[in-house]
Amino acid sequence: MASMLDIGLLDYFVPVFVFILIFVALYALLEKTGFFGKTKGLNAMIAFAIASLFIITPDLMGVIKIMTPWFTILFVFIFMIILMFMFVGIKEESIMSAFSERGTVWIVILISLVVFIYALTQVYGTQVQTIYAGEEVVEDSSITGQVGKIIFHPRVLGVLLLLMIAAQAIRMIVGRE
Repeated sequence: MASMLDIGLLDYFVPVFVFILIFVALYALLEKTGFFGKTKGLNAMIAFAIASLFIITPDLMGVIKIMTPWFTILFVFIFMIILMFMFVGIKEESIMSAFSERGTVWIVILISLVVFIYALTQVYGTQVQTIYAGEEVVEDSSITGQVGKIIFHPRVLGVLLLLMIAAQAIRMIVGRE
């Protein structure tokens, strides 16, 4: 029985939404940074090619499909915080200076990184788990299997996490002079 809340039909339009999202975001980023110059045609072609690659690869489309609602919630939450401060009477300049501080930017980057890693584990989790599941299920002598066992070993991942934390701590302590 069909209902008004049945949104299963939207699954057929996910490739179109992902294509439009990637194309617009990448085109805007290329125009803003001027990485390939200010040629609109070249930037549009690059954005079109990368958006097409996202459509062709189902796993990348799955990552975007998982990340999009989380980023929507994040930006709506940030917008609501800004509105709450403005309703109380805080000036726009104060809010902009607070949101442009390094600490606030790093918090948003960290939340974005967590969302990205969550999406990657949802899409590629089973493939990583088959590479290294804790016990030897099948002896994989291929180079990919061996590299996967090394990279995803808990000790290696722990060391990488400690190194990233130490690098950020050093960066924050030293600061820019």
